[in-house]
Amino acid sequence: MRILVSNDDGIMADGLVTLVKRLSLEHEVYVAAPDRQRSAHSHSVTYFLRDLHARRMEVPGAYRAWAIDGTPADCVYAAVCGLMEELPDLVVSGINKGWNVSYDCIYSGTVGAASEGTILGIPSIAVSLASDKPYEFATSAEIAAQLLKRFMEDPDRYEYVLNVNIPPLSKEEIKGIRPAKFDGRKMYGRKLDVNEENGVLSLHCPLIDVPVDDSTRTEDGDITLVEEGYVTVSPIRLDWIDERYFDNAELIAGK
Repeated sequence: MRILVSNDDGIMADGLVTLVKRLSLEHEVYVAAPDRQRSAHSHSVTYFLRDLHARRMEVPGAYRAWAIDGTPADCVYAAVCGLMEELPDLVVSGINKGWNVSYDCIYSGTVGAASEGTILGIPSIAVSLASDKPYEFATSAEIAAQLLKRFMEDPDRYEYVLNVNIPPLSKEEIKGIRPAKFDGRKMYGRKLDVNEENGVLSLHCPLIDVPVDDSTRTEDGDITLVEEGYVTVSPIRLDWIDERYFDNAELIAGK
């Protein structure tokens, strides 16, 4: 199988390098990833505003690899629509340093890269390791390699991004793999530190964990299940329309 690997941590990030080495044992692997850290770039793209620049790189196990001066979504677009001579069968984004659960997925460049693959008609997976430092990616890479085989058997794989979160445990300690909904309401409204100097306001966001409203947690939610030791798989549809709205749409839209 021909696999395109991307990420948002940069092309030489340990998670990507470990994933490529593992996947290359069974597949033809290509890499198109940002030339530097691009976390939290979501699905932003710049390719229609300016020329992208790609540089060939050597990534162990990769058949071809390019470092690109764009966002994660830019990288996937550049590879699929320009750099690769043949389309990939699958896009895998990751392995990200830190989980992408609940509302994280709206901000995540890891999910953004996978979403671009889905939009371009390529089945796509986002993989994240829910860990504090130090990171150990070998187990996550092995789990990703196993999951992609199941994913590629799903006839609906073109309709969603499979978002995978892996707990920081050994393979023997992981309790299993569970489908998961978004868990809890992550409260991103952190107060900024505001300082003024020479008429310029400096707004600093403190680097603290984003709290979760525990009253909104569920037993089958991604945060809860990862904390309990399960790998979670969450299908993220790119059709954001809430169908429930149409049952009472006249309350807002009028008749």
